[in-house]
Amino acid sequence: MQIDLYELFSGSPTLVLFVVVGLGYLLGRTAIRGFELGATGGVLLIALAFGHAGFEPDPLIGTIGFTMFIYAVGVQAGPRFFSVMLENGPKYLALACVVGGTAVVTAKLLALAFGLDNGLTAGILAGALTSTPTLVGAQSAVETGVAIIPAGQSPDDVFSNITVGYAITYFFGMVGLILIIKLLPGILKLDLVASARSYAREKGFDESRLKTGGDLPVVRGYEVTGEELVGKTVEEASAVIGAGQGAMRIKRGRDLLTLDDVDTVQMGDRFSALATPGRHAELRELEYLTPGILDPELLDAQIDTIELVVMSDSVAGHRLDELQATRDFRAFVTRIRRNQIDMPVADETVLQRGDTLMVVGEAEWLERLAERVGVIESDVIETDLLTFAGGIALGVLIGQIQIKIGAVSVGLGSAGGLLLTGILVGYLSSLRPTFGRVPPAARYITMELGLLFFMVGIGMTAGAGIVEALVSVGPVVIFSGIVVLLVPIAVGYLFGHYVLKLNPALLLGSITGAMTSTPALGAVQDASKSSIPALGYAGTYAIANILLALAGTLIMIF
Repeated sequence: MQIDLYELFSGSPTLVLFVVVGLGYLLGRTAIRGFELGATGGVLLIALAFGHAGFEPDPLIGTIGFTMFIYAVGVQAGPRFFSVMLENGPKYLALACVVGGTAVVTAKLLALAFGLDNGLTAGILAGALTSTPTLVGAQSAVETGVAIIPAGQSPDDVFSNITVGYAITYFFGMVGLILIIKLLPGILKLDLVASARSYAREKGFDESRLKTGGDLPVVRGYEVTGEELVGKTVEEASAVIGAGQGAMRIKRGRDLLTLDDVDTVQMGDRFSALATPGRHAELRELEYLTPGILDPELLDAQIDTIELVVMSDSVAGHRLDELQATRDFRAFVTRIRRNQIDMPVADETVLQRGDTLMVVGEAEWLERLAERVGVIESDVIETDLLTFAGGIALGVLIGQIQIKIGAVSVGLGSAGGLLLTGILVGYLSSLRPTFGRVPPAARYITMELGLLFFMVGIGMTAGAGIVEALVSVGPVVIFSGIVVLLVPIAVGYLFGHYVLKLNPALLLGSITGAMTSTPALGAVQDASKSSIPALGYAGTYAIANILLALAGTLIMIF
């Protein structure tokens, strides 16, 4: 039996779609000397190859992909968008505006210098910054009719130029930003390790605990053998021993007691404690405690690990140590994730609405903690599809609205409308978890699949003319992409250093967030040997996604 693969693929767009996604994902996750293309880069490269081979994408796939992606971006940004704008975000907002604005102005000036049309200019801007929201914004401007179409070109020509410009500059933008971030400290003679430590000391971070993942706690048994704790309440005894552990239960003789049953501590009381291995090592050195008590009844505790989503006003905007998870709930926070980025697990980290906390503790106490913090992620398994679909429909409708200014019609476009409704739904959902709920896992798959579907359409469309484009305008596009990448970084650094007075480690993290590049953030964290840069990244990232999407629309209008 002979199978003609070309004919098989030609007759099944669905097969092509998932083969490209699968192969691209595999390629993107393959590390070469520690470097990965990432899922987006891998899918784009495979899609370019399929497009060059003559396969055409189903236009509906790209439309659905960008709709899902950009709406999910808004939903993800919603819980923190207004808090960043109103609280500690003015510096981050200013930096994101400067980086994004500089990139747009630079791209426009290069377009005037080399005679590039708006389509290529938008593609160069999106590719150099590896900003998919910019690409989405530019294409939606064409699809909704708000873009200015040059004389002699059709909307399809403009659309093709956007994809070609993006495809040519994307890979340099991705690799180039990482290389620049790695080389910049040496060029400017910055000691990022010292800068991160300086910021930690300035803000009161405990450097010994400044990491993105905490040690997993374990249960150990102890016996009271000294007078220091006798006659004290459990709370007073805990204060004497010190923070960092949670007494779980006490055994007096043969009686197993809960903490509420104990008025004062007595000589010979045995208790189980949940603490990190390092803290247990400290407890073993205390003269008034005898460690190593092996009592199955005392140590038989059901320890669980759950993920809590911060929703409560009493927690959002407050430091981690104000939660008193260990003292009041016998629980340990081992990870804090914000916008898919790990934050420092330190007392001084300020929690934000929508943060996900990984918490370890006894099941009963974890339920009490969840009531204070927000919701348990696993409990939120259903997506509110009515609000999800309604939000997308409303966003598309808003994007169709145009205001005529003279001879020019101005509107948000589909991307702007979807971002707007996504932000509002995300924000309202953070206030009322039962409204518009999209569990983090569902939001991730929506964004990831939407982005990859969109990349399949972009890559296959650009692949058909990528070779001709490289021969005709390739050198100009590549040069323009280099300049559009370098100038915003330089201006952003100078503005952040001299005007905003940001710490260098925090500043470089903020710049990678303003350019929405997670791989580049990893390079900054490696160079600084700290998670401090992630604080800056999280500050600019949510704002930058919105601004860069709008930039893609605006660059097609003017």
